[in-house]
Amino acid sequence: MTRTGSFLVLLLVALPLHAQPVKWQPYESPAGKFRAAFPGAPTVRHGRRGTEIGDVVTARYSAGDRAGATYDITFSDYPREGIARLSAAKLMDAVRDGLVYLAKGKLVSEKPYTLGRFAGREQEIEGADGMRYRVRLLLVENRLYQLTAMARPPDKAEEQKFFGSFRLTGATRP
Repeated sequence: MTRTGSFLVLLLVALPLHAQPVKWQPYESPAGKFRAAFPGAPTVRHGRRGTEIGDVVTARYSAGDRAGATYDITFSDYPREGIARLSAAKLMDAVRDGLVYLAKGKLVSEKPYTLGRFAGREQEIEGADGMRYRVRLLLVENRLYQLTAMARPPDKAEEQKFFGSFRLTGATRP
């Protein structure tokens, strides 16, 4: 078989796989006190980082689709005494500014977001590399949830499926 023939066979085999829609699946994190839908089983990474107000314990749940989009839910548990000294607005400003800095981009939009009795923000950030980030921040007591959809270009229906599926569980339900 010629090189061109091999490429065409590979292309014909790969196209139907790429064209198939991703099967979104529900996921619940008892430790994270949330449930949401992801495009596949999320990978989970735990971490700890020092901040001005003390150590912050984090967990990140992440899954991607075949189109190259990534969907993350990260929660960060701040020390209660540290979070009491910092307003929710200042915390969300700092997180937003950090995200814009890491993306080497710009803030495109920002608006209030609520889930039940909990207030937060929704932001859109455009990265220097063309990546688009839609982020929702939600502060629940001393835990900050960060939901992020990253894509180039974004699929609004898939983003909405992800964001619309997020629910708090356990004692922190709205």
